[in-house]
Amino acid sequence: MSTRPIPWGDSARQHLLASALVPGVSAERAVAARLSQLRTDPGCPPDWPPPALDRQARTRWRAAAHDPRFAARVAAERTALERLGAWFLTPLDRRWGPQWPAGILRGRGTLIDDGLAIVGARGADRYGLDVARRVAEAAVARGRAVISGGAFGIDHAAHSAALDAGGRTVVVLGSGLERPSPAAHRALFDAASRRGAVVSPFPCDQGAARWTFPRRNPWIAALSAAVVVVQAGRQSGALHTARAALERGIPVFVCPGPMDAPLHAGCHALVDEGARLLTAADGWAEDAAPLAEPDPRRADGMAPDHRALWLVCSVEARPIAELAADAGLSIDVALQAATVLELDGVLRAVPGGRYARA
Repeated sequence: MSTRPIPWGDSARQHLLASALVPGVSAERAVAARLSQLRTDPGCPPDWPPPALDRQARTRWRAAAHDPRFAARVAAERTALERLGAWFLTPLDRRWGPQWPAGILRGRGTLIDDGLAIVGARGADRYGLDVARRVAEAAVARGRAVISGGAFGIDHAAHSAALDAGGRTVVVLGSGLERPSPAAHRALFDAASRRGAVVSPFPCDQGAARWTFPRRNPWIAALSAAVVVVQAGRQSGALHTARAALERGIPVFVCPGPMDAPLHAGCHALVDEGARLLTAADGWAEDAAPLAEPDPRRADGMAPDHRALWLVCSVEARPIAELAADAGLSIDVALQAATVLELDGVLRAVPGGRYARA
């Protein structure tokens, strides 16, 4: 066996990224074990197996540490992230959320983790698709990003409605960034990476598989302030997302349907587990964790008219006429200021002549 050293990297973050790729050890266990080791002994070499692992996992760790194939995979992962212009987050980063699953999160775009998750059946009917769109539009109107899994059916309807309404969306893939699935949604994924993010907890070259989606679903919940399940059968993966949210104390809402409708059977079962009935497109809003307001210091250095308009805007979109009145500006001046601020990425325009802070 080769003794060629593994390119673990020169930082603890890079060590964790490499650790998540150790063959035969789940990324969650490998990262958790390595993180525990780093906290105990920050100077410990990464090619020494963390004591928190069991004997079999430690054996696999030692084998990987001197395997040129593993070295090549670590190098390929870093190269892929660089080629995609992607970032990665670890539990050592300040940005890491307290309720996020263990592991590594990779992504393209700007991550938003206080949006509304909208999930449900791939084979949704017309009613379910319409509800998903209406809920997504309500989320955008309230300044929320829409978070979902990028799949057919409810996921696609929710992502598309958010983008069509001028809002932001986050796709949580059940595959790696280099192999986004389904391939038919590549245009949607590209749009999401420009107006939100496309993220994955898997290595960049990971293809979609039966096991990846249950592993992905808790991430949808963890990144969200609330979860809406529109339609779901009793075996739907959307139930995994909802249960992961309930375990974390994140509110879950379900769309009710006929008592004998298979597409609503899973939704009805969730009510017994603590989910609430969704009776309006924005019925989730009062229970979702509040949005963080942007720092007012961001207005420092703006032209007076621009500053006045920005200070009266919020994360919830409002008509330009209302904003102009609150800012003490004419509508023409407010529109000019809003256009400049939108181009600067400070405000975002929403259909209907409304604006909100970006």
